[in-house]
Amino acid sequence: MKAAFWIGVLLGFGGLLAAAHYVPWFEAERVPARTSVVANGGRAETFVIHLPADRVDAFGSADAGLRAVAPPDAGSDVSFGAALLVEHFKVRDTGGKVIGIAARHWTPTAVATEAAWSLLIPGRGALYLASPGEARAAVDTALRASGHVAGKAWSGDVDVAMSGGDRGNVVAGSAEFEGMTGRYSEVWNLTGVEPTGELRGTIRIETVTYAGT
Repeated sequence: MKAAFWIGVLLGFGGLLAAAHYVPWFEAERVPARTSVVANGGRAETFVIHLPADRVDAFGSADAGLRAVAPPDAGSDVSFGAALLVEHFKVRDTGGKVIGIAARHWTPTAVATEAAWSLLIPGRGALYLASPGEARAAVDTALRASGHVAGKAWSGDVDVAMSGGDRGNVVAGSAEFEGMTGRYSEVWNLTGVEPTGELRGTIRIETVTYAGT
């Protein structure tokens, strides 16, 4: 199952590159990075996605929770093919400037819910992130606790830690990000849900990277 997941990640990244062809782009010069220095020589950088405005494309079956409030529980009896969800987004810096494009891949495996990100920043390179155990049905659970009822509109303000704090890992990179190691957290700030299940809010991918040795 893990092999199938990573095959899906690679296929999704291919889709990311294809999606980049259709997104209005600027010249691929290096965009100044909004980073800060952390202990032991690390570098912190946050990438931001606005929902639903920054969603470029998505594919997966209805069973994968496509455009819905949350994917199915990882313990449910679904096959890899039915559960794979890949979404493509524009990605911004903390100042709100669009700096690249990202793909998010989600699927349950035999042991956990797996999620991975591929971030492509023109002029800087690509960064690959993976979470070994995403919280199951975290979005749905948080929204229900805040009063959301499926099929009805909702507004509010709730934060959901999708990658379980700092358990997400920086697994690879290219160009400026080549050889980087580190960790990331993925936090969704949700401010609304349409009756169709489409979410409003932001996704924050908070990374801490270190130069490889």
